[in-house]
Amino acid sequence: MAKVELKKLFKTYNKKIKALEDINLTIEDGQFFVLLGPSGAGKTTTLRCIAGLEKIDSGDVLFDDENITHDQPASRDVSFVFQQYSLYPHYTVYENLTFPLRSPMRKLPEEEIKNKVEKIAEMLKITNKLKNKATELSGGEMQRVAIGRALVREPNIYLMDEPLSSLDAKLRETLRVELKNIQLNLNATILYVTHDQAEATTLADKIGVLKEGKIVQIGTPEEIYENPNSIYVSQRLGSPKINILPGYLFKLNNITKIGLRPENIELGNGPYEGKVISTENLGSETVVAINFQDNEILASIQGSYKSSINEKINFDINTNKVLKFDKGDQRIYER
Repeated sequence: MAKVELKKLFKTYNKKIKALEDINLTIEDGQFFVLLGPSGAGKTTTLRCIAGLEKIDSGDVLFDDENITHDQPASRDVSFVFQQYSLYPHYTVYENLTFPLRSPMRKLPEEEIKNKVEKIAEMLKITNKLKNKATELSGGEMQRVAIGRALVREPNIYLMDEPLSSLDAKLRETLRVELKNIQLNLNATILYVTHDQAEATTLADKIGVLKEGKIVQIGTPEEIYENPNSIYVSQRLGSPKINILPGYLFKLNNITKIGLRPENIELGNGPYEGKVISTENLGSETVVAINFQDNEILASIQGSYKSSINEKINFDINTNKVLKFDKGDQRIYER
C-alpha cells in the first residue's frame, strides 16, 4: 500500500468544462478515504486521474512521495472496482479472481495464486462459488467477485467507484460492514467515491466533500457532521435532513440562515408553537414535520410519537447545536 497525494490537480473537458479545480488531497497509507458528492461533482474523474485513465491539465499525482503523474496506467499498480461488475461472464469465479494475478508482469507461482484467491474468497464468503460461472451468480455475488478481483492484488491503492450502488439496501448494508472489516484486516489504502451518506459515514476514516470539481471540506465523519463549513456540506450528511431556516424565526436577526439538526429539537415543551404536518414512524425513531410560521421543520425523537395532523405542538431547540450561516451560505464560527 502507499500514501497517495494529489497536488493542485486541474482537469477540463472540451477546454471549457471544469471537471476538477485545484484538488489537493492526501490519502494516508492504510486509510479508508471517501469522496462524497452528488453526480457531476468530479468523483469518478478524480479516480480516473489517479489511475492514469484521464490526462490531467496540470498538477501532480504522487505515490509515497514519488511523482507518477506521467506514468502509464499499467505501471501505477492500482486496483479499480467499477460500479458495474465487469466480470468475464464465461469464466468461473476462480478464473475471474486469478485473472489479475496471471499478468506477465507478476509471474506468480500457481500455489501462491491459489492461496491468495482462497484467502479473499473466504473473506468475501464466496468460497462455495469458486467453481461457478459468473453468469450463474446473483447481483450481490457478482459484486463480491468484482471486489475480490481487486483485493487479490496488493496495489498502491484500491479505487472504488460506487461499487455497491446497484445492490438492494439490505445487501449494501451487509457488504459495507464486510468491506470495512476487510480493509482493516489488509491495512489497505482505499479511495472510495459515493453520493450515499450512509456509505460515507460507516466506511470512512476521512471524508472529502466535493462540489462542482472542488473539495470544499475534509474531515472525519464526525467533524463533517458536527462542524460543516457551509450549508452545502451540512446537507451531505444526516437523515432526516438538516433544517435550513431563516435566522429571524428564533430571533437571530443578525443571522441570515441557521442549520438545525432534527435530533436537536425537543417536542412537547418549549416556547415555540407550531402545527403537525405529518409523522413518520421509522421504528427506532419518529420523524415529525412541523409547520412553524410557514416553515417546515423536521424533528426526530426516539421511539414512537402519536399526534394528529394540524394538532398544535410546542417545541424547543438546543441553542448550543444551532449552526449559523452568512449570506454566502458559509459557516459563521463563534469566537
